[in-house]
Amino acid sequence: MLPYRLKLQALRALQTAFLLRLAVAGHSIDSDLPYWDCWDQKVKDEAKVFHLHTPKVAGCSVVEDLSGMVGRDEVFSDEVCFSYSSKGSYENTVVMVREPRAHVYSMYQFCHLAVDPGYRFMVGMRQGLKGQANYHLASSFSEWINEWYESPRWGNYDIYEDYEFCYCPYNLQSSRLACNSEKDAKYCYATSDFEKVMKNIHSATILGVVEAYHESFCLFSAQLLDSLPEHCDCESPAWSSYVKTNVSHHDHFNGTFGSIYDMPKDIIQKVDSMTQEDRALYKAGVERFIVDINKVEVRFGKKILCESQSQQLKLQAA
Repeated sequence: MLPYRLKLQALRALQTAFLLRLAVAGHSIDSDLPYWDCWDQKVKDEAKVFHLHTPKVAGCSVVEDLSGMVGRDEVFSDEVCFSYSSKGSYENTVVMVREPRAHVYSMYQFCHLAVDPGYRFMVGMRQGLKGQANYHLASSFSEWINEWYESPRWGNYDIYEDYEFCYCPYNLQSSRLACNSEKDAKYCYATSDFEKVMKNIHSATILGVVEAYHESFCLFSAQLLDSLPEHCDCESPAWSSYVKTNVSHHDHFNGTFGSIYDMPKDIIQKVDSMTQEDRALYKAGVERFIVDINKVEVRFGKKILCESQSQQLKLQAA
């Protein structure tokens, strides 16, 4: 029999899925919005592609692009642990990495803006939106980082179980590669099994980088379709014809939320301290990405990653 704690977590996961379906059925959430197709509620263990959907790492855009290549029914994507990929007979496993400073900044903005319809519904049901009884989110990014840095909330829980209804900013990308769960990834700790992180990042058949999304798209195409579009030659005028997929959670937000580099230096240093594993992961990911791109360039006789972009990636990963 399952321990009580695990039973409770399972019941909460079922409740979340039920409430989301109820919201769509009741039109609280528009099921036609592109983001609604970002996650799979049911296991698709015979799909061709497993996509590790790490929050705030271009997941919805990746799902749309992968689906355009192989069909949505052939892509399984959810916010699970990478180990979950072993549950199916997937031909390809896709992982994206993102520069950790920008990643953490994006997490806070997602919760602070609270314009994603699904998030607003789920948090609103828990009275956790601004102006409601259980709203506790820090009023600024700096305050949020200081809170976590001084009093981290370690444990196994998801965004809807967090005191502030927000993400855990400690090494979120690494934790999804290291955790071992039957379904939902609910891990918030200072460190993870980094040896396992490195093993899994190198076992993924396709590794993309958010900061080189165009080039990542070309890598998807080469691996899944054995072909490259005309816009995958960075030395050709056709390169500029590429229109980046941008399935956003901020469909009704017309403003801007700035940059991590607008923050005080000590806050950025704290973010770096909180994401040491993710920074090492990102560096390893960028190094592998460049090698993989070079192989595709040789194979197709096209230049995908031009020198300026390559140098920029190396600089960000340093």
